[in-house]
Amino acid sequence: MNNTSVNFTSFTRIILKNLQEMLGENYSVFSQNVTKNNGIELTGVIAKRKGCNASPTIYINEFYHDGMAEPEIKQVVDMLYDDFQAAEFEDDVDLSEFIEFETAKKKIAFKLVHGEQNRELLKLIPHRLFYNLAMVFYYTVQETPFYGKAAILVYNTHMQRWGTNEEELYQIAMENTPALFPGVIDSMQDVMRGILEEGLKEEILPAEQGKEKSAISGENQTDDLAGQILEDVKEMKMPMYVLTNQQKLYGAACMLYPGVLKAFSEENGQDFYVLPSSVHEVILIPAEPGTNEALLREIVTEINRTQVAKDEVLADSIYYYSRNRDQIIWLS
Repeated sequence: MNNTSVNFTSFTRIILKNLQEMLGENYSVFSQNVTKNNGIELTGVIAKRKGCNASPTIYINEFYHDGMAEPEIKQVVDMLYDDFQAAEFEDDVDLSEFIEFETAKKKIAFKLVHGEQNRELLKLIPHRLFYNLAMVFYYTVQETPFYGKAAILVYNTHMQRWGTNEEELYQIAMENTPALFPGVIDSMQDVMRGILEEGLKEEILPAEQGKEKSAISGENQTDDLAGQILEDVKEMKMPMYVLTNQQKLYGAACMLYPGVLKAFSEENGQDFYVLPSSVHEVILIPAEPGTNEALLREIVTEINRTQVAKDEVLADSIYYYSRNRDQIIWLS
């Protein structure tokens, strides 16, 4: 490799060539362009081991930047090699249940995506619109090694092959999804504390390895730092709650679970705003007189632009749940 700047096409080609040499003849290394949620196009690198029906895919777009030279690409290749080694499947993934509808329907669930941003995709898949959002259906892979962390999107071709229709898929998904992925609501303080403690321990404990008091020292520092940051959260005038599912995967769908918002509203004795912070969760804010709805929308937009991956953005919108009407209303 030399110091000549390369474009993305050359970047991809160099990665494929070097990974193939490092992994050897037992693997076939190739790239594939994939259209993700919101029409985001990514380039995935796949390392398929001979005799195995499943292969990990690692998207490489985030590793590239203008002016990138070949020596820097070598670092990316080394990292990808380690990632592929760690993600390699030990055995074939059993997807036989997906073929027949009688078995597949037990694992059909739904998630929420933005309607307009996915308008081309929606032409190809069964869906149901909910204001500016769309409910789409997927088969959740519960087998080893995924255990619900992987999904197969249901296309019109699948629906036709199964001999079913959108209405039946909707009814099945509305029953399955809350059972497969139960909803949970936590205060923003609890969520922040969990994120901070996990992240800080990962940073602190490795530095403390080899010292007798490493675990104790790490936990104490974590509590202190998390406590300092959480003081800022406590200063917020609006109480905030996070609604997601136990797996924290496509958890924004929980806002449509029967009875979930109604129970939360009755418990708090208030209507509330629903802010879609990503496809994986929504934020609930109790409605108070004089709440600045325009500010809430700005908050959602800012989160989407700075904190959320483009393919995980749900909507630059806010919604309102009325407990008297037991209904979600799209405000903007």
